[in-house]
Amino acid sequence: MSFREKSAWITFITVLIFTVLWFTHVWRVEFLHARDENPMIWFFGTLAALIALEIALHIAVAVQSPREARTPKDERERMIDMKASRVAFYVLLIGTFASIGTLHIPRANRLVMAQCLMGSILFALLSRFGTQIALHRRDA
Repeated sequence: MSFREKSAWITFITVLIFTVLWFTHVWRVEFLHARDENPMIWFFGTLAALIALEIALHIAVAVQSPREARTPKDERERMIDMKASRVAFYVLLIGTFASIGTLHIPRANRLVMAQCLMGSILFALLSRFGTQIALHRRDA
């Protein structure tokens, strides 16, 4: 497994963890009407913890193979990045239009639209790194 593929796996798993935590938090607050004192403290605390985890895991992988970590991307890896970004763009586009559609839901407000936009961003990131992993596996 190449360094770039390991990096994509690390980012995919940390974004997936954040997405699951975010979705359960939104479900609890929006649908179960749980009281939430300050959601921004939860959001930034969770985000900071997962960023620290991702940095630590990337450092650990880079220490295992420092030469491979320093090599520039070759043509195949650049093509994989472009294809994955194209897939993620369409996921983000569909999610953004769906978020705009929440304006027509009677009980929805700006917070619901913001949560839909956040979900669109997270699912676009998951699709990007998932596509990178799949393309790396296919070419391996």
